[in-house]
Amino acid sequence: MLLETSLFFKTMFILCGQLSIVLGTCFYCIKGTRKAYKNNTSFAGIHFRASMNMNKQLDLVPYSPAPKNYPCEMFKQVPSKDNPTKSETITLMAMDKDHRIKLIKDGYMDKQGGETVYAAFGLWAISLFLCTFFASTGISTQTGMIFFTISSLTFGPLLAFFMLEMDENDGFNALKIVFLVTLIAGLIGYSDIYSFSESSFLIGFLLISLLGLIVFEFVRIFKGFSRSAIKIKAIFGAFIFSVFLLVDFNLLRKKSDFGINDWDTAFNLAFQIYLDIINLLLEILDAMSN
Repeated sequence: MLLETSLFFKTMFILCGQLSIVLGTCFYCIKGTRKAYKNNTSFAGIHFRASMNMNKQLDLVPYSPAPKNYPCEMFKQVPSKDNPTKSETITLMAMDKDHRIKLIKDGYMDKQGGETVYAAFGLWAISLFLCTFFASTGISTQTGMIFFTISSLTFGPLLAFFMLEMDENDGFNALKIVFLVTLIAGLIGYSDIYSFSESSFLIGFLLISLLGLIVFEFVRIFKGFSRSAIKIKAIFGAFIFSVFLLVDFNLLRKKSDFGINDWDTAFNLAFQIYLDIINLLLEILDAMSN
């Protein structure tokens, strides 16, 4: 069978296309923020100022410029009275410039813009859910690919925002790590030196671990955790999704050996590997953030 018609080629064609969209939109947004900084303007409603990291590299930090009109809304995060490990938001209106300066001294901050980011997050969540539905049911690969593309287009700006919130230079390093891990996992998994996808123990371990990660993130919404606990979780999560990559690349090899070669299967496998890579990246970013 020719390479260009193989299941591996179809899967990689879809996967690489979607990852290129994510990285392309991500780098475009980061480039846009740097241009906005140089021109003293905003990007997607957010302003940025320059900072230097430990390696003396440029690090753009989102900030709120002084408002031109009053009254304006300001906010402050304080520990919750019911649960000291959880924070709550207090909002006040600054009536004039002097009142605003007084509130800043009391720990209040200007309300940051970024409605475009929230809109992108909502569209990404909806499109990802619909893509998951079509990938799992196999109802329509064409429709699933449309939502797949929309989710990639909207995740790119979100990824850029995540990287800028921590340090885009660390974000670039995280991307390099993910690339190397994916390449190594792909080579090992597809070489079929061990039947990762047929190991019931391994699959069970991954499912239980994934459930544990989901529960942790759910509890994290309502309960505060120490930075060390979050970092340990992130490292463990990165390990789990690295193993998921081994399993899914091995599954791709198994299906190819069984003679399965259609675009529906390629779409399903590409989406599974795509989710592995994205989750691996998010865990590494979480582990690297302060």
